[in-house]
Amino acid sequence: MAQTDLAHRIHAIQNTAEVIAQSLKEMIYEAELKPGEPLIQERIAQMFQVSRVPVRDALQLVIAAGLAVSVPRRGVVVRPLSSRHLEELFEVRNILEGAAIRTVSRNRTPELLRGLRALIREQEACLKAGDVKRNEKLDDEFHRALYEAAGNTRLLELILGNWNMIKQARCASTVAPRHGKAWIASSIQRHKALLGALETKSPAQAEAAISENINGSRREISSCLKEMGWIDAAGDGASEAPAPGRSVTGPLGRSPGKLHFRGRRE
Repeated sequence: MAQTDLAHRIHAIQNTAEVIAQSLKEMIYEAELKPGEPLIQERIAQMFQVSRVPVRDALQLVIAAGLAVSVPRRGVVVRPLSSRHLEELFEVRNILEGAAIRTVSRNRTPELLRGLRALIREQEACLKAGDVKRNEKLDDEFHRALYEAAGNTRLLELILGNWNMIKQARCASTVAPRHGKAWIASSIQRHKALLGALETKSPAQAEAAISENINGSRREISSCLKEMGWIDAAGDGASEAPAPGRSVTGPLGRSPGKLHFRGRRE
């Protein structure tokens, strides 16, 4: 086999694996693939109409993103949610975003405040319409705009990376319509309080506001997930079986479809 042909095939496999991995991530974020659900190579290969090679590589990418784990005697499963794991992620969030907001408070501009106000107004429109998906995007945009204003690229990368691991729990917690609408309302109130703190130009007030924002979000997510039976009370959740009554077949048991990219926000 010519060296160029081999390189082309390797590149094609890598690209296919990335597309499959992104699609699986989106399915996890949308709770189509539920916490603890097995990610079986054969079923995924059938779904995307590909061989098992790119699927194997895709699963490693999903594991690296913190959204799946490899469990002895069970294989790869969607990462189960646990109280301990969520507490750790939110502890990191408090540290990173507390540092960022102090800088933002000192350097914030009228343009930043106007932009944040506009995003809150859009969230209020989402509340009236009950549009959870749109609000999810606006919530991301609010925090991204906020932390981009810190002017620290590496800190922003760390914040976004931590968000991506929390996103599984956040999206799962808003599957029920009443939970989704309640989240929009509480998100608006937290953002308004944060905006008010930024307007004082006090780093201490801004840090207190972001801490309340983060802790309020943690309490809300944990409460919803416990009500739905999708979170373990203790442990890291990595080796736990799915909760009683939880489906473990999910969308991977459906009829095969063409390889596709499940695009989402950002």
